Amino acid sequence: MDEYVNKFLDLMIYVAFINEEKIKIQRFLSGFPSFYKDRIQYDEPKMLEVVIKKAKHMYEKSKGKANFRMLWKDKKQDH
Repeated sequence: MDEYVNKFLDLMIYVAFINEEKIKIQRFLSGFPSFYKDRIQYDEPKMLEVVIKKAKHMYEKSKGKANFRMLWKDKKQDH
């Protein structure tokens, strides 16, 4: 998860014209399985930092669960 977050933030440098947090959040969550994306978006977070914190929390909470690995595996195959 840390690698994904760091890579995303590094790439944000090249799209400095994106100023809206909502767009940043949508782009960040586009790499997540829909189950996790939906849970993160439920509270309608307004700041990317909040979304990153929630994503890291969910990742740590879900690590090691078989269902978690299958969802991420399926997401990678979708691309």
